[in-house]
Parts: sequence; structure tokens; C-alpha cells
Amino acid sequence: MTNRGHFYAVGVGPGSPDLLTLRAVDIISKADVLICPASAKKNESLALNIIKPWIEKQKIELVKYPMRKDVGGTWNLWEHVAKRVKKGCEQGKIIAQITLGDPLFYSTSCYLLTSLEKIFPKSHIHVVPGITAFQATGAKFGLPFVWQEDSFMVMPASDLQRIEQAIFWCETLVLYKVGKVLKEVLFLLDKYNLFPSSYLAAYVEQEGEYLISNLKKDLTLPGYLVTLIIQTGHKSWNYKK
Repeated sequence: MTNRGHFYAVGVGPGSPDLLTLRAVDIISKADVLICPASAKKNESLALNIIKPWIEKQKIELVKYPMRKDVGGTWNLWEHVAKRVKKGCEQGKIIAQITLGDPLFYSTSCYLLTSLEKIFPKSHIHVVPGITAFQATGAKFGLPFVWQEDSFMVMPASDLQRIEQAIFWCETLVLYKVGKVLKEVLFLLDKYNLFPSSYLAAYVEQEGEYLISNLKKDLTLPGYLVTLIIQTGHKSWNYKK
């Protein structure tokens, strides 16, 4: 049930409207205000484009944020948004923030939820999960992520040393934001002979979707929304007699 005076962080999935959950559609349809993160450079919200079939009378608030590492600026922005959410909810409004993928997974919702919990009752704050980009990518390739004793790890492709270590820590490694370090990541994959078991998707479930397996050294990417799945094998099953 969608309650007045409550806030909802809603995951809208990777791109295709038919991947929204029924719960997400219900909340979006009933919300008085929809908060939509938008890139300051492009002045558009990919999440808003996904939910257009359910937009009628909701008030749309675009929150523009810089695509750079600015800890102070980021927290100040979302603390300000949290105060607006609190005020609106106290007026009896249903307020939802929509976000690509899942609200708890590399999402702007993480900042808003953390800020809001400091000033608003947690009982009035809700999270609606969504399908992540790596789940959609795995589904495109039909990849079982983990079996029995396998380990699974997800990280941004910002620390090459950690990536190289992670190759030995888990059986399936997912990397986000690969574009800026593609050349270096491809070097690691080649070094450990992982091209045959690596899978890449750009703009998965969106217009311009790009899928490639059996990667190669001279690979180029069509954009920045890139997910890379690396599989290093499967762990032996341990049976106890």
C-alpha cells in the first residue's frame, strides 16, 4: 500500500519500461512528486525516460548533480533535497525518488536515504528494489553468476590494483564505469587469459544497446554506461562426510 506522507526510493531497472516491478509502477502512478536525478551536463534523466508511460499529473523535480568526485558538494546537495522531501511528506504528499537500477546499488538514492533518515521517521521511508545493470547483462548472455561455493564481487573500475587482486578473490567479478580505464582493464584480461570468459554490455536494455563476448585488445566502447562481467572459473564443491 502506498501511504500519504511517506517517501519511496524506487528502482526503475536498467532501461526497458517492462522491467519495472508492479510495486514500482503502483508507487510512481500514485506519487504526488517524483524526484529524478539528472546529469548536470546533459540536463536529462534517463530514469525519467523509462517511466514516461506512467507520468500523468505528478510533479517532476529534476535534481542536477555534477558527474565528479566532490564529497562535500554531493552531501550538501542531497541533504538539501532531504529537507524538501521531509517538508513535502509532512504536508501529506507521497514523494518518490526514481533511480536507474536498484536504489541501494551505486545510486543517488543512497545519499538521499542516508540524509533523510537523520531528520525523518524511518517508518515512513521505503525502498522498492529494481533490476541492476549487471543482472540485465547476465540475463542477456545467459550467465549463471555463482554456483554452490562460488564468490561474487562488484566494484567500480577505478582502482586497477584492486581489480587485479579481485580476479583471484572471486569466481565472478563485475566492473562498473569501465570506459575511462578500458585499455588498462583489457591489459589485465589479456594478462590472465580472461578474454574468452569476459562479457561486456553498454546501455543494456536501452536504445543503442551494445553486447560483446570474447573481448579483444583493440576494443572500443560506444558510451559510458558500461558493465563488464569477468568469470574466472568455478570453485570445487566441498563435501563433508
